[in-house]
Amino acid sequence: MNKLVRQMLEGALGSVWLRGEVSNLKQAASGHTYFTLKDDKAEISAVRFKSASPFLPAPTQPLQDGMEILAYGRATLYEPRGRYQFIVSLVQPAGLGALQVAFEQLKRKLEKEGLFDEEHKQPLPSYPLHVGVVTSSTGAAIRDIISVSSRRFPLVQIYLFPSSVQGESAPDEIVSAIASAQRFSTSHTPLDLLIVGRGGGSLEDLNVFNAESVARAIYACTIPVISAVGHEIDFTISDFVADRRAPTPSAAAEIAFPNLDDLRRQLQTMVVQNLRRVRASIDRREDRMNSRLHEYVFRLPERKIDSLSQRLDLQLQGLLRGTQQALTTRTQALDHAKGLLQLSDPRLPLRRGYSITRISGEKEPLRDTTRLSSGMSIETMLQRGIVLSSVRGVKKDEDR
Repeated sequence: MNKLVRQMLEGALGSVWLRGEVSNLKQAASGHTYFTLKDDKAEISAVRFKSASPFLPAPTQPLQDGMEILAYGRATLYEPRGRYQFIVSLVQPAGLGALQVAFEQLKRKLEKEGLFDEEHKQPLPSYPLHVGVVTSSTGAAIRDIISVSSRRFPLVQIYLFPSSVQGESAPDEIVSAIASAQRFSTSHTPLDLLIVGRGGGSLEDLNVFNAESVARAIYACTIPVISAVGHEIDFTISDFVADRRAPTPSAAAEIAFPNLDDLRRQLQTMVVQNLRRVRASIDRREDRMNSRLHEYVFRLPERKIDSLSQRLDLQLQGLLRGTQQALTTRTQALDHAKGLLQLSDPRLPLRRGYSITRISGEKEPLRDTTRLSSGMSIETMLQRGIVLSSVRGVKKDEDR
């Protein structure tokens, strides 16, 4: 029965906003928060799980007894105990425009840090061939982007980095998908562009793109980013941080992908212009050639050839003279070296009757008697033959 009641309750009400005062606040060891939400007429037990979305942009103060809040969530029945309760997924301070106030707070904070500055925005590529998309794999956004790309620019390859785009875990999943896209771009295929977004939805659905973590992930992304959250009029924080904002995923594809028909027309125009330039260049060169053909050298080619022949003869004569002079100089130098070589020939004095004496077994000739003693063997070289003899005595210069 509890199960049936829970299904009927959740199916009938869905998600709703409740405004009331917090009382009986308890923080469990698990991190979940239990409290009662009441007004002057009624009250309801409420629970806010640890993984639920925080204040947007961040709580200015923690939940406490007596605080008046706006709580977004769904009514359900806790079957094990048959207890009726309200599961809170989003909490805002109560008051007129509280959600807008929180949005403006985060906007001013990030703007002050420079995350919206134009100088940090990257230009979009003119012809992106590899485009990443961060969105739900089952949503309409990816289908719309693929449809537009097929129509406008079929050459593009689209890589999906799936992430939930609503619910409590959506901000973390979007941040993780952006990081995956950057790793893929670095290690596999460089991405020219990244589209981050989703189709239209409720206020809670779109609020994931107001998360500070998502904004900082887009700002830190090295790939140019288009924010494509499906809301025509309002802006999200992601729109301000991204390099370009598109009101819908289809519009993002229109912005990102060039029109192939336009490219064909541009290419045809460029081809025609280039052909005209080539034709004009050929005409100019033809005119120049015709002008040269009427010059003196082409009207009397024989005279030009005779003049060049005479110049060639003069140059050949000069070359021959230079060669002859060099040969004569080299011959004279050779004769001089030959004479010097003959004068240094040790056999020349032998032909004039002189001899060379040296101690037997040595090669150096004797120049004095200081090394000789009686009984030593000596050799005397004549012009023809060698005389072997033995020293009987030695006379020195003072003995003469």
